[in-house]
Amino acid sequence: MAWTNSDGLRVAFGSEEATVSTAGAYNKKDMEHEVEAVLTLTAITASAALVGSNTLVIPKGARITRLKIIAETAATSGGSATLNFGLQRLDRSTELDYDGFIAALAKTAYDAAGETTDITVGSTGAGALIGTTLANPGYLTADYDTAAFTAGVLRIKLFFYFP
Repeated sequence: MAWTNSDGLRVAFGSEEATVSTAGAYNKKDMEHEVEAVLTLTAITASAALVGSNTLVIPKGARITRLKIIAETAATSGGSATLNFGLQRLDRSTELDYDGFIAALAKTAYDAAGETTDITVGSTGAGALIGTTLANPGYLTADYDTAAFTAGVLRIKLFFYFP
């Protein structure tokens, strides 16, 4: 059982209090921060939804430099599925930018196990938040366009620093 209290803090009890997450942040030795999420493509829908942890926030002031997508299991689809990856505001209901990191990236970029795709400013599938400094914090979200995925697991690494 979980809810958001009047202070905007998520309160969880029982099995939701300490659940294993599919997303987390890592400390690095240099100035760059790394957030990693494992995304099971069959679990996402056509509507943006939170990815991984209910507590993992990409902070305000983070300068987003790049993403790396690693296909752990090849993506498949009954059509021409594309992936969106972005942010939702801390109220858990308002869009910050649902395709701010990855915008309509075709499954051909991650349709072979072990395939790696780098997303940088101006590259195919780069969202509008790549290369910018976030004005608001947010939770990671994912959704698909065009067609649903029938298989695939991606490891997505998001890199940022604080200018």
